[in-house]
Amino acid sequence: MSKKLFTLAPVAVALILAGCNSSSSDSDDKDKIVQPVVQSRVHDILEIDGYQFRDANGDGELAPYEDWRLSSEERAADLVSRMTLEEKVGMMLIDTLNAEAYGYIGMKHQDFVSRQKMNRFIFRNNILTQEEIDAMTDEERQDGGPAGGPGGPNYVISPMEAAQYMNTVQELTERTRLGIPALFKSNARNHIDPNAKAGINVDSGAFSGWPKEGGLAATGDMELIAEFGEVMRAEWNAIGLRGMYGYMADLATEPRWYRVHETFSSDADLTSDIIQTLVDNLQGKEVDSNSIVLTMKHFPGGGPQFLGADPHYMAGQHQSYPADKFEYHLKPFVTAIDAGVAAIMPYYGVVGGGDWSMVDPDETDHYVGGGKYLIDLLDERDHFTVRVANNDYSTEVGEPAGNVGVAFSKGILDDLLRQKLGFKGVINSDTGIINDENNDHTDYEMMHNNRAWGLQDKTKTEQFVIAIEAGTDVFSGFNRNDEIRSVVEQGLVSVARIDESVKRLLKVQFDLGLFENAYVDASKANEIVGNPEFQQKAQLAQRKAVVLLENQNKTLPLRTNTSLFTMGMDGDIAKEYGFAVTVGDDDDGNKIADATGNDHALIRVRVDNIPAVMGSDPTTNRALAFGGADFDELSVLDFTSMANDIKGEGSSWVVTPSLEDIQAVMDEVGAENTVLSVYFRQPYVLDEESGMRDAGAILATFGSDDRAVMDVVSGEFNPQGKLPFALANSAQAIVDQDSDDPNYKAGDTLYEFGYGLSY
Repeated sequence: MSKKLFTLAPVAVALILAGCNSSSSDSDDKDKIVQPVVQSRVHDILEIDGYQFRDANGDGELAPYEDWRLSSEERAADLVSRMTLEEKVGMMLIDTLNAEAYGYIGMKHQDFVSRQKMNRFIFRNNILTQEEIDAMTDEERQDGGPAGGPGGPNYVISPMEAAQYMNTVQELTERTRLGIPALFKSNARNHIDPNAKAGINVDSGAFSGWPKEGGLAATGDMELIAEFGEVMRAEWNAIGLRGMYGYMADLATEPRWYRVHETFSSDADLTSDIIQTLVDNLQGKEVDSNSIVLTMKHFPGGGPQFLGADPHYMAGQHQSYPADKFEYHLKPFVTAIDAGVAAIMPYYGVVGGGDWSMVDPDETDHYVGGGKYLIDLLDERDHFTVRVANNDYSTEVGEPAGNVGVAFSKGILDDLLRQKLGFKGVINSDTGIINDENNDHTDYEMMHNNRAWGLQDKTKTEQFVIAIEAGTDVFSGFNRNDEIRSVVEQGLVSVARIDESVKRLLKVQFDLGLFENAYVDASKANEIVGNPEFQQKAQLAQRKAVVLLENQNKTLPLRTNTSLFTMGMDGDIAKEYGFAVTVGDDDDGNKIADATGNDHALIRVRVDNIPAVMGSDPTTNRALAFGGADFDELSVLDFTSMANDIKGEGSSWVVTPSLEDIQAVMDEVGAENTVLSVYFRQPYVLDEESGMRDAGAILATFGSDDRAVMDVVSGEFNPQGKLPFALANSAQAIVDQDSDDPNYKAGDTLYEFGYGLSY
């Protein structure tokens, strides 16, 4: 049998042939068989009955799992029957597997595929355009950053190199005993994000740069969001990236939670509409060879984090439902399930358990390492906030009962997700729910990798058993085959239970068509990713996402041929619009010029947190690895407090330009002549004391570049965006609000959800 390579473009090009199983000569279309594109780099292509098949195991015979004419369920059942326990367990592992410099592979890739039997990988490399890559030196290309950070080294590569890399890994998997193809997943990477965090998301780089999730919601334009899904699908397919850890269906009801910037909205109905649109246009209700399979997260809704403390951290283990809105947070997930989403990721947080506050604790363990308890890390004003559990779908595991992370809760994963909501897809844990025992340090001192909250007293083996029996199918951030395999070999988990998970996981790869053709045309990747047509669509979205909050005395649009003082943006871009521009800041955001005499000032304002530096001495570390404010500054969302060194040791908030410089410019040019463009990564408070409310015009942005802002400021584009969440009117409103409620208390709202002006 001669080896044949079929290299038809892996798009919707297929040959429709009459099926050999047709019942009659006049059979209708349902009896016709569509020949998929088949490609192999390792084994000969099988030709049977006029059709082509990939000989995955290389035995020269057509096994049922190699026969694309059968259903994915039939193929999965056959393949599971042929797999060893080691191969089955390998299916249940997924971990970061970045390309090395220039898109090469190394020993880690060989180990994951050959020894650990893995075929699911998280891809986190930053991708730059070929032009940017070509301008780099070899030394720059070979600098992958710190090896100890989340995800390990991150070498920048081009789209073509990314495609070549994934093709190489696919060839590695094709050489395994059964030839099970790889499935690469990624976090979001199609958004403009000036503060992307390793392990959380990736800046757009070479990909088309769309607004952040909140910006897409601000457009309120489902046709545009559908186009976004189609563009993203084409770009990801071009490099062989076929799955996403996303999108987040969580609701932005807790403004202190730093991951608000990855949510769409505080409104369950708007978020549900967006989730429906993205499933339809990224994945499709029926997964096929063009789909990007989605892993919707973080079930059952991670928005109501207690005090906004994130559950990546020991101090952020609990969710809270003081407004009794657990079901409200489920709405987008119900939509995703009904739309056919392929996978769902439970969050780390604890939903059930007990009700308590720092001044009235129960038996819940509040120890957070380093000899400290949660009360030691919080500001006094947060000590009285009551954490309210939801035990509607609880479990007997935990102390008190139900005090366990979602991935370990049989009540939530089986009773609620599987039985009540009817979800039949893959349950994919969040990264690092199980690992070695945490060291006795606080979250500031190190990144804790065991997030089995409520079960820290259990052994690793016990944690695996609880998670698997609760319903977890695949463990993210894990690559040790032997440790999961041992729970089966000890008789603690049945092979039948493992088979359930493996069948679900295999079905995804069969549905995606990876068993027929897992390769992409790397030579086309550079011209597809971020091409001008795609970027033009993204640019329109950036403009539609801008929200006009204030426009006193019709300050906007600005008249051209006038003088403009700028901070926080590229002055050369402002000059293109006909303004006489004075650039008022240096590269670090410091004010270097006087604004007096200018007709107007335009200041782009950005808020960050101080970056974490995880050194060899844990006790000297200052900030949090995954981002966010210090725990005693979680409720500090007003600009005055963020700008002040309240503790006398440096604020964890960084406002750029500084509030002092913003106020100085407003004094020099006149507040009424000042335009503020604020990037709302979270629902910050434009407090009265800051003076920012006095600006002649205020724009809210969610990932729009300088040209998009200038188009709005100059009147080239009439603003039409609407706030995806409400903004509070005071710092106290943030303390008083309920974590699970999309609304602030009566009288505490400055701008309502859906607010936005136009010219």
